[in-house]
Amino acid sequence: MLDLGSVKRQIDVMVQDRKSGTDDYSDRVDRAVREWGRWRDEPAVLAEKIDRAKTSWLVGRPVEPAATVGGRPERPREVTVVAADGSQIFPDRNEVASCFLINVGYVVITYGTGERPILESEPQLFYEEADLYQEWSGTKAIVTREHVGHKRAALEFAKLTQLVASEERAHPTVALSDGTLILWMLEGKPLAFRRAMLTGFLSAMDRLQEMRAPVCGYISDSGGSDVINALRVGMCPENPTNCDRCPWKSGEPDLPCDPIAGVTDAVLFKCVLQSGERSAVFESASKILDDYGPHRIAFFYVHTGSEVGRVEIPMWVAQDKEMLDLAHATVVDQCRKGRGYPVVLSESHEQAVVRGADRDVFYKFLRDAFVSNHLPASISVKQLTKQVVDV
Repeated sequence: MLDLGSVKRQIDVMVQDRKSGTDDYSDRVDRAVREWGRWRDEPAVLAEKIDRAKTSWLVGRPVEPAATVGGRPERPREVTVVAADGSQIFPDRNEVASCFLINVGYVVITYGTGERPILESEPQLFYEEADLYQEWSGTKAIVTREHVGHKRAALEFAKLTQLVASEERAHPTVALSDGTLILWMLEGKPLAFRRAMLTGFLSAMDRLQEMRAPVCGYISDSGGSDVINALRVGMCPENPTNCDRCPWKSGEPDLPCDPIAGVTDAVLFKCVLQSGERSAVFESASKILDDYGPHRIAFFYVHTGSEVGRVEIPMWVAQDKEMLDLAHATVVDQCRKGRGYPVVLSESHEQAVVRGADRDVFYKFLRDAFVSNHLPASISVKQLTKQVVDV
């Protein structure tokens, strides 16, 4: 029998722990806001300290003074916003054929001209040996879900580039992508693999730069702490900061940088930005960006009115005020039109998504095609069992 008295006592302890943690977190947020404001008059001091620091965490490098607040620019009356998103059906060795499908949904919305929006998708089937097998360092292996994911990202950016270049426009075009522009998953991979996966992505970036079309990766509900980590470097009494040789680790119970640990960038900027404003631009310190050449990724945070989102942009956008303002104004406008999330990203996702029923029809098409062409169309006992259970 359940001892309800014991359960009640444990719940009371849990609630008190949560309350104590909430109070502590509030203190950390307040301290983070003070640390952010502290560098308003000495941005160069913080920037130099960050440049010289050796840390065990990612630290945002200020491209602008760290305490900059950018007011919302006016969006051009006429502007085209494009977005592409992808979904896939992964290879299934239990099915009738080895193949996979990538569906790229895309959206083109032009404001101020009366043009009708474009909302479509392009499915692409991959079944040739070059698609299904990859060879790295002399070892040949069947394509994995990770490889499919990288191929999907390359197709999405190729589509963005095609959409921007599809017609000559007298007004600006902004390209939006759902999520990060930093391909974190490539860190630590063999050099040949990284280069192969980055080729299409960076080629698309080259073309977008040539066309002066800002590309933005929008991250909702970001848990990043690159800016907080920059402030932690500013709190360190050592100069230069070197986390591996921190003399404070064996002394005080709390390190000098601990009072704001655990706070996220989004929480900080929720406190200091007004609706429509953006933070300073920071450069990411991710190691994979060493392979990006002129397309290293910077980011800023923007208060959309509903949340604080992270916007990632190439450095050539960050360093061009006209393109930076265009990106800022467009993201805010898109979030307001989309009730908190960029409307073109929501719509491109709807065009791209492959639902369970779509997947079932896809495999039915495969089996029927094999049978009608008198090809063996057997599936594994495991797959057959799954279908019987589903029925």
